[in-house]
Amino acid sequence: MIIRSALPSDKPYLASLLYYEQTVHRHLDWRPLLDWIGQSPFGVIEENKTIQAALACPSDPPEIAWIRLFAVGSKIPPKTAWQELWHFVLEQFSIKHSLITVGAIVLSSWFQNLLVDSSFEQKNEVVVLIWKVSPFRENSKNLPYRIRMMTQKDLPAVVKVDHQSFSSPWQISETGLFAGYEQAAVAMVAELNNEIIGYQISTAMNDSAHLARLAVIPEYQNCGVGTALVNALQRYCFRKGLRVLTVNTQADNFASLHLYKKLDFHPTGEKYPLFLFERQL
Repeated sequence: MIIRSALPSDKPYLASLLYYEQTVHRHLDWRPLLDWIGQSPFGVIEENKTIQAALACPSDPPEIAWIRLFAVGSKIPPKTAWQELWHFVLEQFSIKHSLITVGAIVLSSWFQNLLVDSSFEQKNEVVVLIWKVSPFRENSKNLPYRIRMMTQKDLPAVVKVDHQSFSSPWQISETGLFAGYEQAAVAMVAELNNEIIGYQISTAMNDSAHLARLAVIPEYQNCGVGTALVNALQRYCFRKGLRVLTVNTQADNFASLHLYKKLDFHPTGEKYPLFLFERQL
């Protein structure tokens, strides 16, 4: 058994591991999993010149290292693969960092058990809300700012809005936001006096849309900007003939929950725990 960093030449083997194996944790992310190859830590277990397991959790942005990928083939018990690769990851962090925070949004119980055994602690929950697309009443008329479609030129300003609006572990890096814009079905900004004060990025598939990111700078929160952005998205969904619009938010983000309730979103009952590992090295 060889434990080492993933190499560009491993891409086809990792792609096969992801495609054929069922013991896989994938982070909810805009960036393709294999794009993380070359960024540390990204460890693999190799046996007989074949990749049998992989664990990737590079820091991006620097304040948080999400577990982007954990995948195990059928020839290694998941617990064994996790223990070996997690030890490798901690060694990699010890070379570069004095303080690490590693996060994971858990989608399955088998993965949660591995995290708990490695001193991860549950810190929050991500809840899913849904709006069944229907005619609705606008809540954002006669406002001093305007809502318009986002352009690529807006992205540097959008990054600034995002970093003012979110704290760790919820910030997204510039690279991540650029990837989100590229994959968006619709992206909008709120603009006041030629300054971007808020934005939303949403994806769509078949007859459904998902509000993936909504942010408003602190000075203009609770001023109707978020409502105006979501209203504009609801209008888009209605005109496109979509069936549902979903959104995720934190269970303790009461301002966000209040906003979505006001706009006729309802909990689906789906909840995904957030686990964090925090240690001084």
